[in-house]
Amino acid sequence: MRGTELAEAMAVVVDWLVSTHEGTCALYRAIESIIGTIGWFGGKNATSYLEAYWCEMVMRDIPVDRRLTGFPWVVSPSIHAEVLEVEGAWQNWEEFEGRLLERYKFDDSLRLSKREFLEWCDNPGKGRNTSTLF
Repeated sequence: MRGTELAEAMAVVVDWLVSTHEGTCALYRAIESIIGTIGWFGGKNATSYLEAYWCEMVMRDIPVDRRLTGFPWVVSPSIHAEVLEVEGAWQNWEEFEGRLLERYKFDDSLRLSKREFLEWCDNPGKGRNTSTLF
């Protein structure tokens, strides 16, 4: 291999290493931003969390394959193993998102649980605006 060919090959390798490092750093910055902004994914509000996660990744121009591999980094340790089980079966984001939503669709904090409904029924002041009574 001549000197110019070696220099060209080295330049290609260096460019690849730099782009890989920059992509990894961008992914870590995006993950830090997500955790700092909306916190860890704990199984609640899966739809809105996935939407916020995806928007942050798109905004930071993270490649699709890295978006998928970055998601386990934002998962709460308490459900990390469960998410990894779901993650093991995905081929693309849509499939992964569908499986995750299927798994956590009833864990929406905006939904009213049966216990909360029964507590509301037992509340004597339900349906009244108590701030205007006196």
